[in-house]
Amino acid sequence: MKKLTKILMSALCIAAIGSSMAALGGCGSKKESITVSGSSSVTPIMEKLAAEYEKTHDVRITVNMSSSGAGISDTQNGLNDFGMSSRELKSSETGVKGYTLCMDGIALIVNKDCSVTDVSKTDVKALYESGTAIPDTSITAAIGRDASSGTRTAFDELLKIENGYATSVATLAETGNVIEAIQGSTNSIGYISYGSLKSTVKAVSLDGVACTVENIMNNTYALQRPFVIVLKENGTLSAAAQGFYDYIMSAEAQTVITGAGYISVK
Repeated sequence: MKKLTKILMSALCIAAIGSSMAALGGCGSKKESITVSGSSSVTPIMEKLAAEYEKTHDVRITVNMSSSGAGISDTQNGLNDFGMSSRELKSSETGVKGYTLCMDGIALIVNKDCSVTDVSKTDVKALYESGTAIPDTSITAAIGRDASSGTRTAFDELLKIENGYATSVATLAETGNVIEAIQGSTNSIGYISYGSLKSTVKAVSLDGVACTVENIMNNTYALQRPFVIVLKENGTLSAAAQGFYDYIMSAEAQTVITGAGYISVK
């Protein structure tokens, strides 16, 4: 009888150990990983979309903020699952394809204490190109983005700035840097994504037209551009990345996009 009891106890111990090991194995199971990189303007909405998707899918999505140029380059070189760009792709950027996620405006911003409420395209262009202060205002300095920025590319194209910026223009790497710089200066103007606007700065009108969702949608506000998802041409996404891509491009995701202040294309 004692021998039978020992055998039963041993079997139970082995079963318990096996169950524990299985449980530990389950806890340590690796989630599918997705990497998205690029534009600092697109990053905030991509992070919101990623957080929403992760609620119902067993994946880990890493959103690496850099610039449109870097996101496109990462996609070309296979360093991400897909990239983010805040402008259309250039003809010279080969081996990749772009798909519009949503539309966005480029807001001209000043310090909250600045009395300026409206500027003209002509005066803004002159300030960035030659450093000429905006007449009859306190704005004497300009803050822009560096050359790899998609927001800068779109801004320059829309204002027809073709020969670069004046040496007096400060160029910064990220959207957040521009906001911080404007917060600390009462005589400067800068530009950022409309969707990245914060209450710590003030958006000014351009030629009498405010940067609002309505004016972007009806094409009366001059500074607008697409947010673009960049895929490798002839490439194949992993099952996990394809699932996330399908979600962000779906009508379902538009509620997140419009809720964050961007303009739906669906």
